[in-house]
Amino acid sequence: MMLTNTLRAVLLAAGLALAACTAPAPGGFDSPQALLDDIYGQYADQPAGSGIDLAAPGIVARYFTPETAALIEADTARAKAANDVPVLDGDPFVGSQDWQITDLDKAVAKSAEPDKTMAIVKFMNYGQPAEVKLHLALSTKGWQIADIDWGYDTLTKILQE
Repeated sequence: MMLTNTLRAVLLAAGLALAACTAPAPGGFDSPQALLDDIYGQYADQPAGSGIDLAAPGIVARYFTPETAALIEADTARAKAANDVPVLDGDPFVGSQDWQITDLDKAVAKSAEPDKTMAIVKFMNYGQPAEVKLHLALSTKGWQIADIDWGYDTLTKILQE
């Protein structure tokens, strides 16, 4: 009987440890769609210039994987130290410095990898069609953005140059 109770305790502890490793942190996103809905709900049909302020405390860490967040924060710190503008001088979620987003369409691609996927976001920006591809990854904080492809460049490429 004692072995059974010990075995139960070990299995319970292992299950709790596994849940802690795979469950998103509080405030994290439990699905790619939840991440997209949170981000683009702050843009679609909102006044021009609405959106997410990456300078607000904790925002970069909320939406981007730790590796990508570190690149963004290093770019910001470098620019501030040089009294210059960052390399990332527009809004990465819409790929533009100015925006008025309408006709938003978000789709998450099917993926063979359980911890990575891509989302394609199409919209009209001031009446012009635009498309952004977000490479998403599952981290300890939940689903986050690992990279953004605007069609002419990628977020991590410009930040690593």
